[in-house]
Amino acid sequence: MKKVFLIWFAVLFMFLSVSGCGDGGSSSGGTYPVPKITDINGGISGSGSVGSMFIIDGSGFGSLNAANANYSVDFRDAKTNAVVATASINYSTGNWNVIYIKGIVPNGLTALTTYKVTVTTAGGTSNAVNFLVVASVAFSPSTILWSQTSSLPAAQQGFPTVVAPIFKSMTSVTNNYIYTLGGKKVGGKTSNTVYYSQLDNATGALKTPWATTTPLPAKRGFSAAILANRFNFFASGYGTVYVLGGLDDQGKATDTVYYAPLKVDGTIAPVGTVGTWATTTKLPKALFAEGAVIFHGRIYVAGGNNSTGAPVKSAYSAKINSDGTLGAWQTLPDMPIALAYHQLVTAAGYLYAIGGDSAMVDPLTNLPDASCQGDVYYNKINFLDGTLASNAWSKNTGGMGKNREKHTAVVAGGYVLVSGGLYNGATNGLSEQSYAGIQSDGSLASFNGATGTHTISGSSSGYNFYNHSSAYFVDISGNPHVLILGGADANYGTVHSEVWYQH
Repeated sequence: MKKVFLIWFAVLFMFLSVSGCGDGGSSSGGTYPVPKITDINGGISGSGSVGSMFIIDGSGFGSLNAANANYSVDFRDAKTNAVVATASINYSTGNWNVIYIKGIVPNGLTALTTYKVTVTTAGGTSNAVNFLVVASVAFSPSTILWSQTSSLPAAQQGFPTVVAPIFKSMTSVTNNYIYTLGGKKVGGKTSNTVYYSQLDNATGALKTPWATTTPLPAKRGFSAAILANRFNFFASGYGTVYVLGGLDDQGKATDTVYYAPLKVDGTIAPVGTVGTWATTTKLPKALFAEGAVIFHGRIYVAGGNNSTGAPVKSAYSAKINSDGTLGAWQTLPDMPIALAYHQLVTAAGYLYAIGGDSAMVDPLTNLPDASCQGDVYYNKINFLDGTLASNAWSKNTGGMGKNREKHTAVVAGGYVLVSGGLYNGATNGLSEQSYAGIQSDGSLASFNGATGTHTISGSSSGYNFYNHSSAYFVDISGNPHVLILGGADANYGTVHSEVWYQH
């Protein structure tokens, strides 16, 4: 019996040594593993403002249900390695466990500064990962002003836009570039042109004339696009652009997913045959006018019109592989209703589907449909496996206040800002800019509207827009800017090339 007991005790000791259980010990004794960070917020670098949430993935963190003096997440000076501030963790809700830590960016950090983040446990201190602290600037759409900047080379509608920060090093942004991808030009002609321009880091306007870079392999209108970079995807490089689905030049829905990495000068760097983009895992079905976002290294797609032109309820996610390709698409819980021409955004670990249309409509028409929707649905993301927390999406109280389709939405300064689209009063710009605060439980507060000179239609040479595109970026001083590009006039259906920026 004594021999059996000794064998059992030895096996138990080996298990504890490997798993890192317990509250004491040291790395030199081998009781605890040294912690390792693999990514922050799904990227090889982290970013966020003071007071915002961040997620560290890795191993060997241990599990805590209360603070322990031997454990901390520290923000260190990039040069001296001295601890500048320590993140706050809500231990009682399971935010510190073996493979991930969820924390809040601490006070005492300087905006537009890169720190080194480490995890310290009883087993030692982890590798250091860069974290860029961005400014937390109040954003009030009811006081902003809009101005024109360099117009697009051609009038167009039904196209996506992405903004890419290009980094000279791991700690400094050199330039911000903006890209438009395909779309519908005058006469309904479908385009595969990719325009790009450099943004002025001081003002938010365009700094350089629009130029063209490697076009899409095929013509696409009403597609979706996202940018994967070191802040949302675990890979190096200057970022990768993805274009999903859309209408081809014959007016048919497609299931293609194109992707291409960016070069330091902002141009597209072909990954396939010279002069072309590459293709990766197709969408589960052909879609156009769908919504797409990226969160924690995964692309999420919801809604859109299928090959018959009918809206769908479907939602999917796919993990981005280290080589830029996509993994298999994972089916997520359906949205409560079928939607297209809606907006899909993500904030604080939630997905939001905003407005849209639940019936078949002409993509180019300037007439709002009777089936136009004003509701907002949201669902929390399980960041460990990319699934959604609930089989049923929650319906936000009050919705947007007005039914709206063919609009845009961006998350800026703790708000969701909805711009343009077709709605009751669109021809008079009555609710051109509508915004709501994001609340701690994931819901949105009541929507409020901007009026008069605080709208594009109320500005000189402004127009009432729909089927436009929008983008968001933060300048070098930490000021947020929203851009509205192209689209058509709700009064006449005339296609425009103008670009407006908020300041």
